[in-house]
Amino acid sequence: MALSRRQFVGAAAGTAALAATGTATAQEEPDYGGWFDDVSNYDGTADKRGQDTVTITVGAQGNNGAFAFDPPAVMVSPGTEVVWEWNGEGGGHNVVSDGDGPLDSGSPVSEAGTTYSHTFESEGMFKYVCVPHETLGMKGAVVVRPGGSGDGGSGGQQQQGPPENPDYGGWFDDVSNYDGTTVDRTDADSVEISVGAQGNNGAFAFDPPAVRVTPGTEVTWTWTGEGGGHNVVSDGDGPLESGDPVSESGTTYSHTFEEMGVYKYVCTPHESLGMKGAVVVGGPLDGSGGGSGGESGQEGGGIELSGPQWLLSGSVLLAFFSPLLFAVAMRRRQNGRPPQTGDSGELRRATGPEPVEEAAETEPAVELGHDEYDPKGTAALVAFYFVLIGLLWVFMYFVEFLGRVSIIG
Repeated sequence: MALSRRQFVGAAAGTAALAATGTATAQEEPDYGGWFDDVSNYDGTADKRGQDTVTITVGAQGNNGAFAFDPPAVMVSPGTEVVWEWNGEGGGHNVVSDGDGPLDSGSPVSEAGTTYSHTFESEGMFKYVCVPHETLGMKGAVVVRPGGSGDGGSGGQQQQGPPENPDYGGWFDDVSNYDGTTVDRTDADSVEISVGAQGNNGAFAFDPPAVRVTPGTEVTWTWTGEGGGHNVVSDGDGPLESGDPVSESGTTYSHTFEEMGVYKYVCTPHESLGMKGAVVVGGPLDGSGGGSGGESGQEGGGIELSGPQWLLSGSVLLAFFSPLLFAVAMRRRQNGRPPQTGDSGELRRATGPEPVEEAAETEPAVELGHDEYDPKGTAALVAFYFVLIGLLWVFMYFVEFLGRVSIIG
């Protein structure tokens, strides 16, 4: 998980806290050594740390059929129970460690509802396969690593993801029922999309065509029975594959989205007519107005500050302008001193002080006049503040390069 410049600045009350917070929240993607090169539904590691139990579907859609684990790669905390649950598709499957490992569910079975579980106590990486379908890419991995989930489940922070109005790159240019908005369903555990809705000069549309959900949401496509045979297939390399087109009303196809991103899909027979859709997974990026607004910082928007971010920015500005303010204040103090007059009411000449009565000897008060102002001292003060600002920025970039934390928002 990359840490943006906004998050880096906003997380700290001081420079030392900035470094500690940035390094602690970074999540490094495990190096699987090419293990998932032939696994079509692998798009990253699902971070489930902090959960007592994690479920993995056996026989999910992937690898040109129901030959996948979903999610294929998962990260859990030590002591987590991982449960593999069969969905009854793709024939007989099993769960067996690759090489010398703790996983062995036994002979392949195909019955829906079958479960196999294992509690991981030790840290490490545990790769496994479905023996009958290993050559097709039915492989998985469990990474056991301490720490909390990088998805912000316990920190109270807003879920981050694509911007409110993602750039679909012209994907919806020929989709008549797309009105430029992405329907927000981030408050729902499951979302339904109609297949064969009215649009594109017939019953050739998905409704809604673009929808936003949170990670872990199950999206179900339900056929209306209109417009002929339809299917749901990812555009390019993606997780969606409902199979051959069908036209029967009430047919359903579902997929649970675990990873944030934009997932485009089509109805293969009617793609040229504009029967296309997209599922956006993840809440809007910070700075987008809480759940509804603003442009993503990835699209060139300005950096927005709030709370501690303003405090740090204000401190830098104060350090920059304080020498100038000090010089102005000293000059105003000198010029604002009231003129001194003699007994006759005329201004006292600067060259000669007015005689006064002899008084008890005291320590003379020394005042600096305008002509006695110390330019070297002022220059040294200005130079000190510029050096301080420079050290601050050097420190921030050392955190980036040595701590491997991206602060380039």
